[in-house]
Amino acid sequence: MKQMPLTNIAPLINRSLLRLVGADTVDFLQNLVSNDLKTLANQKVVYSALLTPQGKFLHDFFVIEWDDDIYLDCLTSRLPDLTKRLTMYKLRADVTLADVSEEFDLYAAFGSAPSEYPNELGGMSKNSDGVIYADPRLKSLGHRIVSRKGSSLKALIPNSADVAFSAYTAHRLSLGVPEGGTDIVPEKNFLLEANFEELNGVSFSKGCYVGQELTARTKYRAKIKKRLFSFHHDGDDLEVGDSISLDDVEIAVVAAFQAPYGLAFTRLKNWENSSNGSSLTTSSNITITKPDYVILPDLTD
Repeated sequence: MKQMPLTNIAPLINRSLLRLVGADTVDFLQNLVSNDLKTLANQKVVYSALLTPQGKFLHDFFVIEWDDDIYLDCLTSRLPDLTKRLTMYKLRADVTLADVSEEFDLYAAFGSAPSEYPNELGGMSKNSDGVIYADPRLKSLGHRIVSRKGSSLKALIPNSADVAFSAYTAHRLSLGVPEGGTDIVPEKNFLLEANFEELNGVSFSKGCYVGQELTARTKYRAKIKKRLFSFHHDGDDLEVGDSISLDDVEIAVVAAFQAPYGLAFTRLKNWENSSNGSSLTTSSNITITKPDYVILPDLTD
């Protein structure tokens, strides 16, 4: 018998689930977040962000519509702040927020996906036990699972192997994909610096939302000075915030690192001057690579 492709399944131990219920929920979020939620009606999960009025990153999350409710898959450590900010904006809208993390398990599934998995970015399949959806950011990231506690949803996935959360982190970092709240610093980074456009996390046609004007200006008027690139380093001597230098000039700052993979905000001018177009290696054996999905602006203008 032919062996089926192996699917790795990692528990997303750093993620929580916030449920929003009420007649105004979708309109309420549509006026706040960076992406267009109209695609929820097409049975798709949406990746999006909440920004400051100045266009700085605050939160990122996956927006899931299931059983007539809206769920936000978000970072656990940032959940209280997200809840506080959404409540502040809610005013008289018919929206009720509840942390339902104790009712569900969240997983990432990556490797070789079974053919019955949703294939289109953000595409989802759902039943009474939960939801399986293709990560809307990047196809190679794989799938995500929202499973009710005690359900058999995860057990039904054929030829799967349980792996540690660190294995998924390595997979994500190797692809150059950041996670908001850790790799993207709240109230510091702009969305486009953190590759949100290529990761399908921002719409430039949906109309107004909090921080929209500054985000659009960053794209259409101002040059982006730095971008989040991936790097490889075999040592264990790097920490978040460390400088990466080339010829005694800082070219990047570490945003995330789990040896041997990391992410670094890289100065585009230095990259243009020193790289071969796809990578560069420093004297300390740190190789910075432009992720395949990243599209760089024309720096010759």
